[in-house]
Amino acid sequence: MDKNTSRFVAVNLTDAEWHALRAVTPDPCAWIKAQIQNLLAESGVAPSASNDEQEAGEWGVLTSSGF
Repeated sequence: MDKNTSRFVAVNLTDAEWHALRAVTPDPCAWIKAQIQNLLAESGVAPSASNDEQEAGEWGVLTSSGF
């Protein structure tokens, strides 16, 4: 995989949840990205590109029963 490949996160929300989120956060995608960047900065974990061999098998699924 190319080192410039982007990753995408999908979150399933009901229509009511989406409208409520938009009411408090007009740009929820930018807010989520900022939250991820803040988490990484606070944790001390720096984003780094893996080697091509590791990236090729690096398909992950994140789930949360709290949502």
